[in-house]
Amino acid sequence: MTKDVERERSSDESDSSKDEHLTENEMDISNSLVKELEIDLSSGEQEEDVFISKQIQAKNRKKKKSGGFQSMGTKPQQAILHKGYKVPTPIQRKTIPLIMDGRDVVGMARTGSGKTAAFLIPMLEKLKVHSAKVGARAIILSPSRELAFQTRKVCAELSKYTDLRSCIVVGGDSLEEQFEIIAGNPDMYFLATPGRLLHLIVEMEMELRTVEYIVFDEADRLFELGFSVQLHEILYKLPHSRQTLLFSATLPKSLVDFAKAGLQEPTLVRLDVDTKISSDLEMAFFSVKQDEKEAALLYILHEVIKVPIITKSASEIAGNASNNDSSRTGEQSSALHQTIIFVSTKHHVEYIAQLLSLYGYQTSYIYGSLDQTARKIKINNFRCGRTNILVVTDIAARGIDIPVLENVVNYDFVDSSKIFVHRVGRTARAGRRGFAYSLVTSEELPYLLDLQLFLGRRLLIGSSNTLTPDYTSDIIVGCFPHASFDPYVEWAKEKLRGILNLKSLCEVSKNGYKLFCKSRPSAAPESYKRAKEIMMMNNYVDVHPLFASQVDANEKNRLGFLSSISNFRPQETIFEIGSRGNRKASLAARIMKQHREAVSKKVKAHRLDHSSTIENLDSANEEESKNDEIKKRKSDDMVETRTSFVEESQKVVMDTRDDELTNGISRKKEGLRWDNKKKNFVRGSGIGSDNKKLIKTESDPLAKDYEKKKRKLSKRSGGDGLSSGKGSSNSKLNNELRTAEQIHKQRKLKEKRRVKNARPSRKGKFKR
Repeated sequence: MTKDVERERSSDESDSSKDEHLTENEMDISNSLVKELEIDLSSGEQEEDVFISKQIQAKNRKKKKSGGFQSMGTKPQQAILHKGYKVPTPIQRKTIPLIMDGRDVVGMARTGSGKTAAFLIPMLEKLKVHSAKVGARAIILSPSRELAFQTRKVCAELSKYTDLRSCIVVGGDSLEEQFEIIAGNPDMYFLATPGRLLHLIVEMEMELRTVEYIVFDEADRLFELGFSVQLHEILYKLPHSRQTLLFSATLPKSLVDFAKAGLQEPTLVRLDVDTKISSDLEMAFFSVKQDEKEAALLYILHEVIKVPIITKSASEIAGNASNNDSSRTGEQSSALHQTIIFVSTKHHVEYIAQLLSLYGYQTSYIYGSLDQTARKIKINNFRCGRTNILVVTDIAARGIDIPVLENVVNYDFVDSSKIFVHRVGRTARAGRRGFAYSLVTSEELPYLLDLQLFLGRRLLIGSSNTLTPDYTSDIIVGCFPHASFDPYVEWAKEKLRGILNLKSLCEVSKNGYKLFCKSRPSAAPESYKRAKEIMMMNNYVDVHPLFASQVDANEKNRLGFLSSISNFRPQETIFEIGSRGNRKASLAARIMKQHREAVSKKVKAHRLDHSSTIENLDSANEEESKNDEIKKRKSDDMVETRTSFVEESQKVVMDTRDDELTNGISRKKEGLRWDNKKKNFVRGSGIGSDNKKLIKTESDPLAKDYEKKKRKLSKRSGGDGLSSGKGSSNSKLNNELRTAEQIHKQRKLKEKRRVKNARPSRKGKFKR
């Protein structure tokens, strides 16, 4: 008896110790759920389900802890427990109650945050049982086949205790088989691409009036793949009473416009963790010249990250550089060396991947227009550790599931602070340390200063600074040590001179970077002024504190001498050289001296006016800010303000540049161009006939059949093409009785045909 009591006490103590370690959001109630639901597994009566859910909610109220799915109003507890879900994730905790209330939701969550269950669990609760009514009740659109199959698998596991039917429809499969599947009247459609759904609507004259629930999964990726026209067309055919959900990792401006047009008072749900830099992330910024970026990348990979190489000869090229990792092979790759490199265009991807392969690194690369099969192979190689380095653009990195890695390198610096946060957010996850290295040229320095203001961190330059640097909370800028950096510069120049293929890729990437610079937005005007002042400072060319141990007294003197030469600005012009102290100065020197005196007076007057206007503006801004604060306090006291979706979305909108630079060039004003079909000068991009953008379907890339069938469908329905002829209220029934005008018109056509057919034949005209 005493042993049993001791066992019970020990079990209670262990349970209490577990509860102490769990937070409020991580309460483990799986044991209590299992105990209560064991009774319900034998009998599936609804009353017992209600009784059990109320009992569990009462227990949670007593402990003053909530954290289970049952507290959100969801009922498929058996399937949730069987799936292994114990506590909702943050995105599930925020979105499921809103979806259960019937509201449209725009959710921002990265891959692996549990957003699939966030829209599947409420969907199963709303659909409940199979309906005999013909037509789909829920549609889930995905950008890829793999994601559609994955979502269907999770849905099958969660709906195992229901009689709901689902089907998966992906592009590239047989249409006849998909016709048979849809004829079975499934409740849920899992579609891989919007083009295939649009194709089925045309071919089967399918109606979407029965749709109650539609989800756009990875919506940002759908827009990146060019499905914007198809999505608007599908949205136009859906009923107004449906519930629409968008889940995305990022929020581009095109997606915000789509949400404003297609959703009814949507609620934006985003996790604050995704918009901040982790405290475990260490960052370093290196100032380099534009023509030395290749060598800087090799230096970071070999000297700082120490990525293993597969050839011994590559490590010997560095000369005085360390050869500690030259004996390692690619098979011994570890997660510590997994590195992702961000570049600006797809031409840089090919160039950098080729250069790193020549050096001996195992490299994978991905860009927006890469074939899907090649993309899958390269991602699998990087995930499995066969390659250590992945070279990507921002467009490609947003649509793939990159595992947790240690290092991120920004080869081309970003033009947006939000994109920088998104890039470095690939590392330092789940409590692990991460490292981010960025190369900054003199032209990119203003964007770095914008980032400093965005993050609110102090800026430290060079190793001569007396302050102790903190790589997790400071922005530290410095140069590479020349003694160990110069061999990498020589190696890169030698390869560019000797390999023609690499040289051509380099030239293409340079031209692409010029176009990229034209399309990117400018930094803040004050950042350009600050950048000029920083570059004039003597410590701007100091060695980065990471390499302070490699710099001796001679190297410091050498760097000081080089900085003095680079910062030297002569006071005389070319016309005044040799005229200082010479009484018999030339006529040109005297003219330049008079011109400088006249200009200096205007410059001083302009500076005085500018300083006075700035003081007046500052005082006016202070008064306005005080008035705004008073008005805000009064408004807060009177009524509680609520931000709308438009205001919230403006804070998190993040647009990336196209890696093929088509969008940036098309922003310019288009002039006249020659159209070969019309034999005339026309305006516009010339997409389709009469500059109308064609809608892409699975069957015809030029979408000619789609336009024809759409016109036929609209004629048959007698309306605007939103409903088909069968069973619709707007359809016109075929009437056999004809009017007098129709009979008269038909007789005229018949008479024309008779006269035409009665003409004499010309076959025997030239016979002799």
